[in-house]
Amino acid sequence: MIPDVKPPVGSWQNLYTLSGIAVGTRLLIQNKSAGGVLVWEGATPPPEIDGDDRHGYSIMGNGEPVKTGASPPGVWVMCWEGGGYSGL
Repeated sequence: MIPDVKPPVGSWQNLYTLSGIAVGTRLLIQNKSAGGVLVWEGATPPPEIDGDDRHGYSIMGNGEPVKTGASPPGVWVMCWEGGGYSGL
């Protein structure tokens, strides 16, 4: 089971680094906060297009689970709201 993590609001964070789980491990992630969370699978955070790096990701609402691919090279999360934030 992935330990609860609380990424800072407004920047992409590597979930493997935050949690200490080995890279490539398939994850079932649940948003435990009132705010939205973006999830991106890739070795690096999503690229910026015209200054916007918020595209091509999954959106997690409060309580929604997201399962990663079989062996992702990286799992990145961005929390965009801080109100009522309790973690992933």
